Amino acid sequence: MENLNTFLSQLNSKVEKLVQLQADLQSENTGLKRKNEELEQLVSAQKNALTELEEQNKVVKIAKAVTDDDEDRKEQRKRLNELVREVDKCIALLNN
Repeated sequence: MENLNTFLSQLNSKVEKLVQLQADLQSENTGLKRKNEELEQLVSAQKNALTELEEQNKVVKIAKAVTDDDEDRKEQRKRLNELVREVDKCIALLNN
């Protein structure tokens, strides 16, 4: 009879430990789920911010291309005209 009481006492103790462990794990699980949701929201917000920044970058690039400095254009045109004159001189020399 004493063995049975000891066995039941030990079994009861183990069951209580398991119940406590299950409660602790459930609490941890709930916390992890909450943190996961927060991180998913953060990732979503960062994706949206990235998309907005990419769009802004496109707009800036387009604006820069449209409003390119006139001095740069003049210099490029001048350099191109010089190159064309050099090519014309070379062609003229080859024809002679």
